[in-house]
Amino acid sequence: MDATLDALYNIILRGLLTFFLVLLLHFFLKSTFFLPMEKLLKERYDATVGARKKAAEAVSRAEQKAAEYEAAITKARTEIYKLNEEKRKALADEMSARFAEERKASETKLAEAKADVVAQVASARQGLMAETEAIAETITASILGRTA
Repeated sequence: MDATLDALYNIILRGLLTFFLVLLLHFFLKSTFFLPMEKLLKERYDATVGARKKAAEAVSRAEQKAAEYEAAITKARTEIYKLNEEKRKALADEMSARFAEERKASETKLAEAKADVVAQVASARQGLMAETEAIAETITASILGRTA
């Protein structure tokens, strides 16, 4: 049995030695390989997440600027439409005033022309009346045989 215990002791001793070597290898690899690798992966992850956050913020700012520009463009268009409408209305009012002036001037000229025609008709009537009397006297004298 001593041989068995001796063999068992050797097996345990070698096993413990292997165990401690594996344990030592574990801590060595962890400190020299896995911890730096984990640190590097964490830094890369943080950098990636940070870049994504920055990109999301940039997109948000760009959308906000686009909305501001769109609002400014809409406001400018509204002002332009308002100015165009005011100019159109002013032009329509000016044209209406010109038409009214022209109508008034035409009516004045028409009234003057009518008055002139009436005066010419009255003058022609007076002239005709004078000629009518002279012709009537001539006709009367020739019928009655008198000389005037």
